[in-house]
Amino acid sequence: MDIAEARAANVRGNECLQRGDYAAAIAAYREAIAADPQAQAYPRERGIIHANLAYALSLDGDLDAAREAYEVAIALEPRRATYHNELGDVLFRLEDWSSALAAYHRAAQSETFLRVYPESPGLIQYNLGLAYQRLGNVEAAQRHLAEAARREPRNEAYRLALEQLRSATPAVATPAPAGRLTFADVGGCLEVKQSIRQAMQIVLNAQRAARYRIQLNGILLIGGPGAGKTFLAEATAGEFRLPLLRVTLSEVTSKWAGEGTERLRQVFEQAAQRAPCLLFFDDFEGVAATARDMESNLEHRRFLEVLTQHIEQIRQKPGVALMAATSQPDILDAAIARPGRFDWRITLHPPDATERRAMLESLLRSRPTGEINYDYWAARATGFTAADLTRLVNAAALDAFESDQPITDQHLSAALLRLEANDRFAGVKRSWADIVLSEEVRAAFRLIQRLLEDPDAGHGFGLTPPSGAVLYGPPGTGKTTLARVLAHEARCSFYAVTPSDIYAKWAGESERRVTELFQRARANRPSIIFFDEADALFGARSTAIGEAAPHVNRVVNQFLAEMDGLRANDRLFLLAATNRLDLIDPAMLRAGRLSEKVHVPLPGYAQRYALFKLFTERMQLDGAVCLESLAAATAGKSGADIEELCRAAARAAFLRYLDAPSPPSRRAVAMDDFSKALALMSVSPAQPAANPASGIGAPLPGEAIAVR
Repeated sequence: MDIAEARAANVRGNECLQRGDYAAAIAAYREAIAADPQAQAYPRERGIIHANLAYALSLDGDLDAAREAYEVAIALEPRRATYHNELGDVLFRLEDWSSALAAYHRAAQSETFLRVYPESPGLIQYNLGLAYQRLGNVEAAQRHLAEAARREPRNEAYRLALEQLRSATPAVATPAPAGRLTFADVGGCLEVKQSIRQAMQIVLNAQRAARYRIQLNGILLIGGPGAGKTFLAEATAGEFRLPLLRVTLSEVTSKWAGEGTERLRQVFEQAAQRAPCLLFFDDFEGVAATARDMESNLEHRRFLEVLTQHIEQIRQKPGVALMAATSQPDILDAAIARPGRFDWRITLHPPDATERRAMLESLLRSRPTGEINYDYWAARATGFTAADLTRLVNAAALDAFESDQPITDQHLSAALLRLEANDRFAGVKRSWADIVLSEEVRAAFRLIQRLLEDPDAGHGFGLTPPSGAVLYGPPGTGKTTLARVLAHEARCSFYAVTPSDIYAKWAGESERRVTELFQRARANRPSIIFFDEADALFGARSTAIGEAAPHVNRVVNQFLAEMDGLRANDRLFLLAATNRLDLIDPAMLRAGRLSEKVHVPLPGYAQRYALFKLFTERMQLDGAVCLESLAAATAGKSGADIEELCRAAARAAFLRYLDAPSPPSRRAVAMDDFSKALALMSVSPAQPAANPASGIGAPLPGEAIAVR
């Protein structure tokens, strides 16, 4: 950090700006910011360099960059009214009237004794009037323009604007909105749209509703991330031709005590002035989350009390429809989310096949399209949210745009391959052809893979996808490899979890990790969560002793709660592996959780022979090496044991080659090397010339699986 260099560069920028050399000024200001990343060059005006940069960018016509620079300046100096006013000017030029109005209001709030612009004390009020005029609120526009003219009676521009507004007809002052979303753009969701229509009719026809003594308001949209809550709010405003006042957490909160409640007051005041309108709180859980600890959340408790009062008051204002969206309704303050403040609780469930088809048709309606099998894609997109479908169609449209072709099934397929399973297993990829399985195990995994790829495939048979399975058997039999192959073949995201990934020393941290794991898996479905050493993760709660017992029990309870929240169309599968099935908590193994139990035993003779062929295919073997004899001699050994045996034989051969007085003509692994390796494993050396057809080394009962 070089404060002197930053100040010098800022001065150069000011000089360039005065000469009208905007490009040079922008370069100088950016140089100043780079030299002073902590904004310490001007301690009393920490945002001044960013504001200078924003002003130069706005003069140069780069309005988007100017907006970003003003936002940085405001973050550094949130109470400087000039920054808010200048940001409003940029937003006004971008025709973002609502955001411009909010910026002007923040400037007016920070205005102190009309000294922000001493030579033009009515400027901010004039800007407010223009913004209200653009939004069609003639009454508010007249009020602010009149205030501007009162403060500056000699300003002809203010007086002329007020006279023109007063002489304008209502039709001119309130132009009809165009190009907005409506319910026609929302695919499916028929019941949801009908409920919203009923609620909006009561709010917008308050006089007729009063005859029936109906006074209902407040719509709480509930749905997971990507369910389309914000999109639905925008469509509601467009359907009923209402201005949309969207409120986010950052607009009504502040680090300064009391400023959050003041901003909240302004939001509701704007809504009352712009009536009829739709007041929409996005991510409502951030605004109205309950305050559990009174002492540490006293300021938030006051904020909730003020929010409750404003909600009660705005419900009495004719024409103001109140709507909020949340993905976590359980953490909302009960006093705010109750009926009487939010009378409608509308849940956006994951769309079914019919709704997914309607959404796809809506998304593709105004785009150039070719041959598209909507029924196939409605079935293929099982478990997709509205946001997932939008992302899929946008990715396909981008491919079609680059090739200058209509959007077809091929573009959707290519887009799906890129977007689906963002966290897919990226290790060594193996297929079912690389694994030797018994028919029972193969059939079990074929079923799981098919239902992961298409959860609706078994509906005709009354079959629903299992939520999870547990693989159990001796160590080294390939349970982990089976899980990885399933994830690769079913094209699923893969999350391998061990006890060290979950358990933490901080109270509540382990439970939070469990929740985040399931959230991440849902966000990148289809997904497989694989729990290795499951007996250590899901140990029986009754056997947990000592100081760690409550902690272990809470973690297991959190896993049980997350598993119970799985739905058939979530395309989220749980797979566990253990050597001790008897140590796992019985609640984990009941139906609806890890209900499928797949035994993975030691490999039989045929599987051991196949393993020896696999692990020696890159070796030069002596002609006397008999793999059949080795397979017969290793009865009861796992695939991991056989792999280590082959490695030990190769090491013995290499040492023999190093110790030889003269290099042998042919480098090969001999039968003696395997005998030495067998001796190290405490296995009797194999006898040569074994003949499997004669019954030597016949498979043992129950031996079923080996990893190739």
